[in-house]
Amino acid sequence: MNRALWESNIENSFVDPQSYYALSESEKSDGFADILSFGTAGIRGRVGLGPNRLNRFTVEKTALGIVNTLAVLSEPSVVIGYDTRHLSPEFSKAMASVMSQHGVSVKLTKQYTSTPELSFFVREYDASLGIMITASHNPPEYNGIKVYGPDGAQLTDEPAALLSENINAIEDIFLIESRPFDAAVADESIGFVSKEVEQRYKDCITKFIGDIPRSDLSVVFSSLHGTSVPVVPELFDALGFGRYTLVEDQSTPDGDFPTTISPNPENPEAFDLSKALGENIGADLLIATDPDADRVGIAVRHNGEYVHLNGNQIGILLLKERLKNTPQDKTPVIIKSIVTSDLGRKIAEDYGGELIEVLTGFKYIGEQIELLEADTDRRFILGYEESYGYLLEPFVRDKDALQIVPYVTSMASQLKNEGRTLVDALEEIYSRYGRRMEKLYSHTFEGTSGGERIKEIMSQFRNNTPLEIEKREVICTEDFKTQTRTFRDGRTETIQLPEADVIKVHFRDGWIALRPSGTEPKIKLYVSLDSDQIEQEAKLINDMIFSV
Repeated sequence: MNRALWESNIENSFVDPQSYYALSESEKSDGFADILSFGTAGIRGRVGLGPNRLNRFTVEKTALGIVNTLAVLSEPSVVIGYDTRHLSPEFSKAMASVMSQHGVSVKLTKQYTSTPELSFFVREYDASLGIMITASHNPPEYNGIKVYGPDGAQLTDEPAALLSENINAIEDIFLIESRPFDAAVADESIGFVSKEVEQRYKDCITKFIGDIPRSDLSVVFSSLHGTSVPVVPELFDALGFGRYTLVEDQSTPDGDFPTTISPNPENPEAFDLSKALGENIGADLLIATDPDADRVGIAVRHNGEYVHLNGNQIGILLLKERLKNTPQDKTPVIIKSIVTSDLGRKIAEDYGGELIEVLTGFKYIGEQIELLEADTDRRFILGYEESYGYLLEPFVRDKDALQIVPYVTSMASQLKNEGRTLVDALEEIYSRYGRRMEKLYSHTFEGTSGGERIKEIMSQFRNNTPLEIEKREVICTEDFKTQTRTFRDGRTETIQLPEADVIKVHFRDGWIALRPSGTEPKIKLYVSLDSDQIEQEAKLINDMIFSV
């Protein structure tokens, strides 16, 4: 990892030299401490200089790896989209230029776009692959690359491993050939996604939403400086819903995300400006999407206060509504991740539906949707994860917040006419199916040493799983890395899911799970219990595990 060679090429790297040389020695060194690799969720990392950072050279290396992966095809084609983050346009053009040089036909979005739209474009153009330049809801210093298969879903494990192998095989990243972007556009080896295709995506949403019931419901919407404006206003207008107000200070694309601590609608702090505006105008519903518009968060005015719904709560509200309004000519199929609340299973079974569990990562939901396409007896109606990701209609194969915004608005509008809120609807679900409550802890460990610390925590818990946790008897432990389910009496079963670094511990009244993030330097603790004291009980469990 020749640091001097990298620094001699800094002017061509897209990295600002002044910012780089202002870093501390340890910050600069971390850019050379490892090689940024393509994992199960693509590539995500800090922008900067070195092989462990995203820059022109590591992006071009990824592009050439994709080219080599597509070499088995006679006429490979790719659609590329990008979000509002720093260097996203530059990275997208760099990838397109490398692909054009090597005979891959490219369609590029003319401006920033959302992740669900990119998934749709891949399917519409019948492309070999799709690429989205985004780091979703990560802090401003991050960016990333997601890769999609021809079905519009992110690559699953086997094709992702092949792509990773082809990327890692490239050694001299300073000699990757690339066509001048303007020349490739001029001879149409690089083209642009058409307005007609962009409109077809919006038409798909308005068609399945139908009508939003008329009411005096008032909505405040924020894009958190991301890609969902102007799409969401256009959808509202097309559906005849006019009682929405944009958080103007957050409606301008800005990779610094200057008006919020975190551009993540999972976090209540992301709603600070929305709440201030909502209180000023008396809004009933606050909705925010993350920068690439695949995740959505919601706050509901209930009894005079705004209640921030968690990802599981949004999921079961959507599930109940979908089951209630789906024709019963086929078995409705719901797909959720293993760390998402079990309450969905009770609701699905009550309506005669089928619930499929998959590993964390929406690509596994997309994979199951693909398997359902030829099934004449079953119908996909919802895919969801507790991390605020949902899909209603499968013309997209990734999380799609842009579908959810008008759908939730329609739900809330109908409830407003009945004198109720989404919180009332949630309480009805709890009264019928049980009060399963959840708490998520995310512990961040930055850098190479942080990665080692995460491995240490997982190893300690895996090798010394307690038989009792905070007075709850452990009845079963699932280790998805060894694909083994172990019962208290010593019996074991094989878990019929792909290998994953997840440990899930079951009690009679719930479960906990430990999982390192696939996209961030974090380890997550999920707590799901039948409890009226979830905050206190979850904290005790968290402290027990992370005080080691």
